[in-house]
Amino acid sequence: MLWFIRVAQAVGLLRVAHADQPGGAGTPPIFTLTNPLSCNDFNQCVDKLTGNLLTISIPIAAIMILVGGFQIMTAGGNEENLTRGRKTLTYAAIGFAVVVLAKSVVTILQSIFS
Repeated sequence: MLWFIRVAQAVGLLRVAHADQPGGAGTPPIFTLTNPLSCNDFNQCVDKLTGNLLTISIPIAAIMILVGGFQIMTAGGNEENLTRGRKTLTYAAIGFAVVVLAKSVVTILQSIFS
């Protein structure tokens, strides 16, 4: 069996069963894929994806802000390190703002096209 099928089985996204046919061991397996988002339509999937993206981005943004602050504090007068720290803070803030605004952009697009 391929490695990605085993990984999908381990995380619960895939169920593999063998058909009870008279063929015995030579029968092909039956694969059943489960929906990890448990959504029924596109709007629910987009809502869940943007919510999960926001949940993931909060700790990442916090870590990047800490990294940028650490780079600035340890610059020691070196302009290159100070600039790198400022860029890290700027990009972390811009990235987090994009993720926060993603939900409102999706809502606006849904209202335009519906």
